[in-house]
Amino acid sequence: MRSAIVLVLALVCAAPSAAREAAGITPSSIAGIHLGAGQVQARALMTKPVRLDLLEDGYVRLVSPRQKLESYFRTGTMGVTVVTTWNRQLKTAAGVGPCSTVAGLKRAYGARLVPIRQGGRIVAYRLGNLIFTVEGGRRVGVVALGRSARAVYVALSATECT
Repeated sequence: MRSAIVLVLALVCAAPSAAREAAGITPSSIAGIHLGAGQVQARALMTKPVRLDLLEDGYVRLVSPRQKLESYFRTGTMGVTVVTTWNRQLKTAAGVGPCSTVAGLKRAYGARLVPIRQGGRIVAYRLGNLIFTVEGGRRVGVVALGRSARAVYVALSATECT
């Protein structure tokens, strides 16, 4: 009986972190964090320690270095405006995430990818609300979730896959 209780407690304690890992990258969330989520909600889904940074242009960023995840908030905007990850463990249903090859990204999504150019070269691809930055033309550096052109800028400025 005692071992059954210990097993149940172990499963309950492991559930939040397992849920974060299972969430991965979807068209509407990264690690379970959706656009528009409040700071308290986003922080609850992030692995501790979580750092709060005040940035220029009215941005606030929550950073989970252990989880390799960032949530951005902007003054005048409701909730999360951008989520970025450089965590190679987080992937889309097609198996694409930070550190994936660009060839794999193209195989998975093909013509649905919209290239984002800067200075005549492709620096990222957009797939709906997902942004895949391109590192040296060979691999995905960051995967971000965001709707605006500013989300692309944030993604291109975020820490890349290592």
